[in-house]
Amino acid sequence: MAERLIILNDRCVGLLTRLYNIKKSCGNINSRPKALTEKDYEQAIAIVVKKFPVNDLRKHSSAFANVDKSKADVLKNLDPYYFTFVHLLELKEHVLQQLALMDACQFTLDISLNFDATTAFFNMVINFISAMILLSRIEERKSLIGLYNAAHELEKGVTEPKFPRLAQLIVDYESPMKKLAEDFSPVYRIIRQALMSISPFYKNRNISADEHRASAMISLVSNPVELLFVAQTNTCACEFISVDLMNRWIILCITVCHNTLLADEHLIHLFYQALRHGVCIRLFRDENILIFSMLQNLFESVKGYHKRCQEIKDLYNITLQTCVSFHAHLRQFLRSALRDLCFLFKDQPGLLGPKVLFIWVGLSYARDEVNWLLRHNQVWPTVIANKKAKEQTDVGISDKALPELLFYMIDLQNLMIKHAGLTARYHTQFVQKCDAVTLSEMLPSLVGLSERESFLIQTAIDELHNISSDTCDLGAVRLDWFRFQASVSMNTSQFKMSAHREFVQTMNTTIFHTKMVDSVADMIKETCDLSLYCFYFTQFDNQLNQTLSLPIQSRYAIAFAHICNHFIHALHDFCPEEHDELVERGLAHCNSILDRLSVRVAEVIGRMTNDELILAQKLSPQACANCVSHAYQANGARINVQDTMPGVESYRVNREVVTEADKNYIYLVDLCNSIGYSKQILTLDHVFAPREYIHQHIESELISTLHRYFRQNNVDPPRKPSEMHMLMSSQISVMQTVENCLRFDLTQFLNGVYLQQTQSQDSHGKETLTSIYSRWYLEVLLRKASICQLVYSEHLRSFISASDVVPLPFAPEQYTDTRELRALVQIIGPYGIKLMAERLVWHVACQINELLKLVREHKAELHEARISFDKPERMRELAARLSFAESTTKDRKQSKDSSTSGSPIESVLQRVTIIGEIIAFRNMLYDALKDVAEQRLPFLINSLNGLFHSADPLGKVQMSEMCAAAGIQTDVDVALMSAIQAQAQTNRPNDDEEYYQETCLLFVFIAIALPKLATTKLSFYKAGVKASPNNCHVIPLAVNSMASALFYYHSRSDIQERMREFLAVNFKI
Repeated sequence: MAERLIILNDRCVGLLTRLYNIKKSCGNINSRPKALTEKDYEQAIAIVVKKFPVNDLRKHSSAFANVDKSKADVLKNLDPYYFTFVHLLELKEHVLQQLALMDACQFTLDISLNFDATTAFFNMVINFISAMILLSRIEERKSLIGLYNAAHELEKGVTEPKFPRLAQLIVDYESPMKKLAEDFSPVYRIIRQALMSISPFYKNRNISADEHRASAMISLVSNPVELLFVAQTNTCACEFISVDLMNRWIILCITVCHNTLLADEHLIHLFYQALRHGVCIRLFRDENILIFSMLQNLFESVKGYHKRCQEIKDLYNITLQTCVSFHAHLRQFLRSALRDLCFLFKDQPGLLGPKVLFIWVGLSYARDEVNWLLRHNQVWPTVIANKKAKEQTDVGISDKALPELLFYMIDLQNLMIKHAGLTARYHTQFVQKCDAVTLSEMLPSLVGLSERESFLIQTAIDELHNISSDTCDLGAVRLDWFRFQASVSMNTSQFKMSAHREFVQTMNTTIFHTKMVDSVADMIKETCDLSLYCFYFTQFDNQLNQTLSLPIQSRYAIAFAHICNHFIHALHDFCPEEHDELVERGLAHCNSILDRLSVRVAEVIGRMTNDELILAQKLSPQACANCVSHAYQANGARINVQDTMPGVESYRVNREVVTEADKNYIYLVDLCNSIGYSKQILTLDHVFAPREYIHQHIESELISTLHRYFRQNNVDPPRKPSEMHMLMSSQISVMQTVENCLRFDLTQFLNGVYLQQTQSQDSHGKETLTSIYSRWYLEVLLRKASICQLVYSEHLRSFISASDVVPLPFAPEQYTDTRELRALVQIIGPYGIKLMAERLVWHVACQINELLKLVREHKAELHEARISFDKPERMRELAARLSFAESTTKDRKQSKDSSTSGSPIESVLQRVTIIGEIIAFRNMLYDALKDVAEQRLPFLINSLNGLFHSADPLGKVQMSEMCAAAGIQTDVDVALMSAIQAQAQTNRPNDDEEYYQETCLLFVFIAIALPKLATTKLSFYKAGVKASPNNCHVIPLAVNSMASALFYYHSRSDIQERMREFLAVNFKI
């Protein structure tokens, strides 16, 4: 009997799963059976449905012609659906047979005694009822069965053997409740007996929040004296049985036996009490029953039930008015109760041993309330649609604080999993040293046991004496106790459970203790299963959005990610095709939750960064200057300034006043606490790391904020480096707050984020601040310097505007002064400076190549000038010839860096000036880098300086790259030499000697060109800024850099001789 109940219950749930899957797949156009979507079968399907269950294939042969052509495919396609209905037919027969057998054996059901048998009986009944109702909701059932039978008849010439009975089942259960009432009317006695046994437990469990507080059923602090006592009753298993499940037992069982059970006043009171619980009950998953509509439709068809119908209508109105507030208050109580349990058990995990019953009771109540809210949120629009217009108001069916309740449920569940070993050891000792001893003492007093029954109970007690928490499986003991209950509950047994109530209750309590040893996971599933969320995705999504939008609830958002692991509980072996879909759904939901939670954290970080930036800007020199300028009028008279000064926001008169910054801070802390609740989340055999999500999104937020702030649009000049550095400092300040909440390696994280900005591209292949600044300085600022709109001031150590007449879109000194370049160094670091310097010297090398082309074009004149430098008349003649010679078309083309025109001498001067401007800017970058390095790494820089000054000339050259990383400049520009060497692979002559001679002639050309500057007014030197309007004062810098790099490249060791030659030629012009 016990095995039959277990198997039938499993088959009922399995077939419910398959029927649900059929209903959903047929309702979705993308997953409907192919046979139902083919247009060729539409006529045949219409005839099958209209004439069901009769199929006259000969009369309608034309309509079934297409079915006949592909009957094999139709059979293959519809086979799973058809035989699901066949299995349901067989299940119906087995369930009714089981009920009849139990009734014939006068099976005694008392949930306080034979708990397992009673609950198995109830579950079998309501699962069977649910399956029949769900069958009637599948609109395509006639199409599936009739079309399959038609194809079978066309294929084999005979009707499918089970079709007549199956068709009769479909016809009979068109109105399922009427047919079910007929099926269950013969066994009403056993149902009545079972319902009477649960009545006292239901009344004690289905109470209001105030009654819960008064009874202190799930409160550990209400009676501190008993804090260490074992929490148990004579009916432990009944204490955490689902109220929602008992509602289904009562309502469905009484409904199918209404003509007999509603004659009992006690059961009527029980029935009405269950009805007041809500307007719907669960059928299966997200399929619900509007119980009042169902009862009205059923009772209106029964003669003499007019008064009963009126009672149902009145009860419906009362339920509408009271059920929402009843459950809202209950959820409010459960939130505080579960919170207290979480705090106590976290502080004292040892209490999980004696007080574990409190957890199961609390979780069971909370799970029922969550499921109630999900069901009623779905059906509530339908319910209020039938009310009058003036009554259609928001009655508060939603619960903004639900995430808090979910979080405490998940927290208690995780506590039980974490301390499962502790609970197992405690209950192992309790069972072995207390329960087993007590049962052994009671065993001799048992009277009326048969040999089999005596063997079952003796074996179970012996097993309890020998249990171990390490390797233990007590499932056999629990099954033997179930068998014992089933055996002694029949009238053939001489053993009466009611006569040995103490022994039976002790055994039931012991069975509960054994579950704490080896079946904690099953207990969690029984009391805390939230897999129903898998089928309420819209509500799941809405609740998550609402949680993230409410800062006070945001700390509990991580509970939704943990709920995804419960989706696996919805799977059943009878429907393997659902496995992949539900697993993918759970993984997708969990990924989406963590992603959205991290996005919200990143958004708050962005807002806090903006707040920090505003505070920093108030303390900037610009803000100070504005404050001073506003403090004085044009005539110099001082006026009173009433503007809010920086720092005022830190003064508080009343701490209750919450500023926007406080709100953002609290919001961030709550979100970070949610993310940091667990290091990893196990979901459907996959591991999710919440911190990895938040790292990715924070990194994206930091970088996107930098790029958005860098340039508002493509027209305006970019932000000054000091402004960008201020933004980065604000980001770091906010990230320190995040570090305090999440406890991660902030230094490593920021290094990973900001170091990417020192490269030409980040990890996503996008532009970095280094590449953008490099391009802007080179293509905008230095280009304007090359056309004499900017002047390099050696005195001010920056580029300044050459004239006030020509307006510039930006102030060059605000981008090139020492403060700004130091800020630039702190933004892009030594790596970024190296990359920028490489691009600068690459352009210098390009200019040198262009100069060498001019040298090749006028090689004869330059060679003659080199050997005739002591003949002034000849030198003046050659200079005049070079001043008016025309370049070839090829060499007259404009480069990307500058436009060259006029005589060769003018071209040489312009290109050498451009080289000097670039070298001057690069040296400014190195000076800024050196200043920052000395400030941050004084010991290391001192050591490097000592090493550099003690090295020989060759050693200094070998150290040049290391020195460049610290901003220390060497005599030989190795970076420029390397760029020249790289470009020389394609542009230089094949003969090294010829290339060397061209280099020497280049400096002869420059020496000849320099006197040309004396005739230009723009060469006038301004001592105030130590600059000339045409930037000719940077030519010496260019000549020295070019000479050191080019002649070191040729390795002739004759730099001094060549420079003396340069001076001699220049002196003779």
